[in-house]
Amino acid sequence: MARISYINPATITDPTVAHYLDEARTYGTPRLESQAIRAHVPAVLETFSAAWQRTFREGVLDHSIKELARVFIAKSLDCGYCAGQRSHVAAAGGLTEREYDDVLEFRKSTVLDDRSKAALRWAEAIAWDPQLADDDVWAELHAHFTEPELVELGFFIGLTMGQQRFLKTLDVKHGDLGTDSLAGLEPKVAARLAGAAAGR
Repeated sequence: MARISYINPATITDPTVAHYLDEARTYGTPRLESQAIRAHVPAVLETFSAAWQRTFREGVLDHSIKELARVFIAKSLDCGYCAGQRSHVAAAGGLTEREYDDVLEFRKSTVLDDRSKAALRWAEAIAWDPQLADDDVWAELHAHFTEPELVELGFFIGLTMGQQRFLKTLDVKHGDLGTDSLAGLEPKVAARLAGAAAGR
């Protein structure tokens, strides 16, 4: 179990908190486990969830770019919990496992387009070394994105990176709160959890 306890969703009476936990069950990304930890402080849960909705699911930048950046950060930080999640919005928009498979080696990818590669170069700089965001990277970014899109992308990368590092220290695991909902999971992760549940 995680290093900070999960709030039992069945005990929640606050309708706003219950809404965010229900949303996590329905859609995943964020998953129920991480939201049940944030629920210890309803203001944290509400603030995170509002930022997530407005800058990840919605916003000025197309969702698939943000989803690729999120998974790149998760994989490069070795956050298995976050890397094992998939956005239902991105899936509806046509993002496939082929794109996800290429995020770490994005420079060599024949699947990802130049716009995605520019975003991933910036995500790499934000996560690992700000000096990587040199004049060439900025020229690429300005060629592919408007300044409002860059503000949203940079904010979202910072938000997701911080939350992933936070969750990794907690040892959060998929399925800690049951396997009734497999929403928002990478197909391999969902299959593993379903198989484990069936074998009980």
